[in-house]
Amino acid sequence: MEEKQKLICDKCKVEMVELEVEFSYLNRSFRHKVPRCPECGQVHISEKLASGRMSDVEKNLEEK
Repeated sequence: MEEKQKLICDKCKVEMVELEVEFSYLNRSFRHKVPRCPECGQVHISEKLASGRMSDVEKNLEEK
């Protein structure tokens, strides 16, 4: 089993933790777990998430 790489917040220098975050697009919102800094709230959006799941949600919302 592969170990996940630890992400460190560039601003706070603390380890990011997996937390559920609310995203908004076209006056709609959805929640997804992403690495987030527990101090400043900065989130890390992976390329895989941005071009996959988030892209699918955006396309579905734009069609409505």
